[in-house]
Amino acid sequence: IPWVQLPPGGAPKGTREWSQTYAECAGDIAQCPFVAVGESQVDRILLLAGVTADDVVCDLGFGDGTFLIRACATVGCRGIGAEINGDLVQRALASTALLHVGVQSLLNFTEGPFERMVLSPEFAQATVIYVHLVPEVLEKLVPVLRTRIAAGVRVVSQRFEIPEFESDRRRALATAACDDDAYFGDMGPAFLYTR
Repeated sequence: IPWVQLPPGGAPKGTREWSQTYAECAGDIAQCPFVAVGESQVDRILLLAGVTADDVVCDLGFGDGTFLIRACATVGCRGIGAEINGDLVQRALASTALLHVGVQSLLNFTEGPFERMVLSPEFAQATVIYVHLVPEVLEKLVPVLRTRIAAGVRVVSQRFEIPEFESDRRRALATAACDDDAYFGDMGPAFLYTR
């Protein structure tokens, strides 16, 4: 739009532009938009999954880092994750810089596709995996999750069920009103799967 002045450094890139940097993973798959989660959403997911200080929580597509930052700050667990959008990674790192050093040391944000993260040794340590992804991406993630997660690992999906995970022990959390400024106007359902 010609009458809108761009911010210093130009317009921020969207997920589609960032995915071009990681073409070997993104290819023609559906892209997930960034949808912020509120603290009340994070709190109910942590309760659903029974996250403790002994857990390593992995967020695939962590966005601005809110979920992992809140989890580490309130529960004391370790948090790891991957995000393809470099602008969101910078936002997460800036938010982390404002935290107590003890909480900072619990977080590890990685810029890049989560397809790389799930193949890493760090991912193998995860005891809780959190995803807030669109169904098309969840479907493509299923084979990797099936082969890469160990028995007892808890997988939580926000808003959408994970296809082909019906055979795993499953617990659903109904949608609820949201006191945060939520994109969808509610918290949406959450689904917990245990291998």
